[in-house]
Amino acid sequence: MSAMLPRRRGAARFAGVLVASAVVSGGVFASSTAAQADEQIPVTVPTFAADDFIELAAQLPATLREAIERDLGVAPEQYLANAERARAASDAATVLRNQGVDVLGASINGQDVTINVGSDADAAAVEASGARVVVGPLDVLDTEREVQPARDHKGGYGYAYQISEPDETGAFSLSRCSVGFSGYDPDGNSRYLTAGHCGVDEATGEQFTYPVHHIELDAPIWGTEDWASEFPGPDLGEFVPGSFHYGDEHDGGLVDITNSEWTAVPQVAGWAGGSGAPDEASVTIRGPIDAVVGAQACKSGATSGWTCGEILVPVQSTPVGEQAVTGFIFNACMLGGDSGGSVVVGNYALGVNSGSTHDGRTDCDTWNPAQSPDTGSADFSIGYSLATGQYNALTLLGSDWELAVAVATPVVTSPEDGGETGPRPSFTGTVEGARSTHKVRVVIDGENTYEGRINDDGTFSVAVTDDLAAGEHTYEVVASYGNFSRSEAAEGTFTSTEVQAEALTVASPTDGQATGNARPSFTGTGQPGATVTLTVGDEVYGEATVGDDGSWTIAPSADLPVGERFDATVTQAFEGDSQAVTVADLGITVPAVTIAAPEDGSTVTGDVVFSGTVFPAAELTLAIEGTVTESSERVQTAADEWAGELEIGEDGAWTFTPAEALENGEYTLTASAAVDGGDPELTASETSVSFIVAAGSDDDGEGDGDGDELPDTGSSNVWMIVVGVALLALGGAAIAIRARRNGTTA
Repeated sequence: MSAMLPRRRGAARFAGVLVASAVVSGGVFASSTAAQADEQIPVTVPTFAADDFIELAAQLPATLREAIERDLGVAPEQYLANAERARAASDAATVLRNQGVDVLGASINGQDVTINVGSDADAAAVEASGARVVVGPLDVLDTEREVQPARDHKGGYGYAYQISEPDETGAFSLSRCSVGFSGYDPDGNSRYLTAGHCGVDEATGEQFTYPVHHIELDAPIWGTEDWASEFPGPDLGEFVPGSFHYGDEHDGGLVDITNSEWTAVPQVAGWAGGSGAPDEASVTIRGPIDAVVGAQACKSGATSGWTCGEILVPVQSTPVGEQAVTGFIFNACMLGGDSGGSVVVGNYALGVNSGSTHDGRTDCDTWNPAQSPDTGSADFSIGYSLATGQYNALTLLGSDWELAVAVATPVVTSPEDGGETGPRPSFTGTVEGARSTHKVRVVIDGENTYEGRINDDGTFSVAVTDDLAAGEHTYEVVASYGNFSRSEAAEGTFTSTEVQAEALTVASPTDGQATGNARPSFTGTGQPGATVTLTVGDEVYGEATVGDDGSWTIAPSADLPVGERFDATVTQAFEGDSQAVTVADLGITVPAVTIAAPEDGSTVTGDVVFSGTVFPAAELTLAIEGTVTESSERVQTAADEWAGELEIGEDGAWTFTPAEALENGEYTLTASAAVDGGDPELTASETSVSFIVAAGSDDDGEGDGDGDELPDTGSSNVWMIVVGVALLALGGAAIAIRARRNGTTA
């Protein structure tokens, strides 16, 4: 059902510009909205206490507070706290999706948040968020109720337009709808969002081209058609050609404000909070929000003013009239002519009114709100989302429209207005209600500009990267959202002075020093309050702030290069002054090779297995020499080889198992290690153990004479065995060594 009337053409009536009167600011919350390509940033969903929103709730229109208490059964401050919790859930879902998590939707019940995901693996990524995690989709609304289009500048205003040519009597048909959200075209001109079906002829599917007129109201229209007697009313603008989409899951369109007497503002008509004058106590828009199940949403429209409810389903395709529209389902009352109006959660833009089960009624007295998707017989409304899901206004309209957002004036905490700074000051402060979607710009002396992002908690820090001349300077700090939403400028002055910071020194380590600790602490002195940073090459290994006593310590955040000489640079930055000290030719020694078995001085059997550890990526050499008990003559034969199996694990643990048992005698085993291409002072190491082989011995010095000896090949009884093997750079490998003994294959 559309709000249309046949009317005779009458004289135009002009009116002045309506100006918004009250501003309602939103709360601030912290979350992770940005994920890096290689890093999974932890995502948390903070809670918000109602007591923190008492002051903001007092600024809401009185009748809106009444609507919140009447329709939602909660206090206004709890409504605002729940709105921030819903925003936190929305932001968390967005960050998780950006990290590759299959988030199917989010829901909220008061301050209890649930995030639905596609798999158990996705659930693991959400567990640390503080939200309840459910694998599987959210519920959808199962109903047979028919949804009728609520056909019908600050958001929530009513607008009217002709939809037919006059007949022979001069009569023509009228229609009206409500404004969604103020915004901009690509050139920054005023353009607002409304419902797509408002600008489309249902019979032909063609878009209307008639001018659009503002409806002068002092209260919601409800059941009266008195507005039609004043048509056409003040000229407002015109439908943007080709922008109206109704059906194929969309319901959005744009209207240009061409009357220069009108200026769009980022507000929604207040209706005195319910059914009063539209400009009384308007609501400020701080940005968009995704649909979250259970979030408390309020709608503004020219027919029924403010009504509130809860979101039942965040994304669902639903027949609206003869077309399918995908949007969120909520249970606030919506009547014919409310179409296109604003739906908000707190101070955040959720979407525009699309349709409802109003059944032609002209008041909300008999509205029966659905409490859950199971009560399909109850009344509900459809909102076309600003940003939620695949089908939404921002995706549909692309660069043709940008939401107008109120941006608070920055509060500059540093430099102090009129104070002194160094030649490169950093500007810090806060912007109420801003997040990482906002930017901040600092202009020095009206010509030098520096920009930065605002953090999710509303704080910012922008560094001046050029040395300023000594003397007084002026500054302006402006926060922004998108291309056209700007704050008022925070202005002030400061005096730049030349900085002579305390000299940076590095006490430890010193040039050429080597250590076995891969993360040695760097210590020294510098300018109190300065930031010192440790780098090796292009990689940063840590930073610290110089203490009030002038001392500083940096513990590297990762292992420094091992086995090679390197230079480390410590840099001090303080109010534009920068100093650097390089510590040259440092070295981290690799762990020394060890022999675990046999122990030095022990007595073992001839089938002993040799073991120990070596630095992965090092070359290991094992050498064994000794005197067999039957002869005291010592003859070294360096080329001798010995059959056996050498195994080296990825952690550097090694074992060597001889193919044949050693003969009884006294021996010395030497293990040597070195890294190919490395500094020998850092990578080379050697160790040895002496031991006795006695047949049948079990480390007790007594043999059993069972003949567990190497076979005599007729050569000298004095011998030497050398085993060498190179390890792979990333770990060891099991290697079988085929050896020779006195020129004969063993």
